[in-house]
Amino acid sequence: MADCTICGSKFPTRECYFCQRKICTSCVVPGDVTGSYSTTKCVTCDRRKINKISLVSVLKRNIPILAVVAAFWIYAVFPLPFLQLFGIKVESWTFQPIFITAGAMTIPFVFMFFAWQKRSPTSSTGPSNDD
Repeated sequence: MADCTICGSKFPTRECYFCQRKICTSCVVPGDVTGSYSTTKCVTCDRRKINKISLVSVLKRNIPILAVVAAFWIYAVFPLPFLQLFGIKVESWTFQPIFITAGAMTIPFVFMFFAWQKRSPTSSTGPSNDD
């Protein structure tokens, strides 16, 4: 197991939501300070006042979704030209339904990509004051 990236402790049990570094419980900013009880934030990100993740981080976190979208497009665009390359006659009108289907399959993934994880999740309920 790796050490805490901030203090060097041998027991990093959490991961910062923003920088994705392994941190220990003493390097976590409490939820009542950050205002978000469902997000783990390290003291370094809190000092830098980081409240949203970068576009590069969003891309890295969504690699499987981007790979599925790319696979759909490769499947939709490339089979017909390769069939023509191998001498199989394919009519030009067969391209239209394939492009429409690939576009329709891509729309939900594009919406998911923009909706997911740009800002930190906020909890609708704070800590209970039942004490």
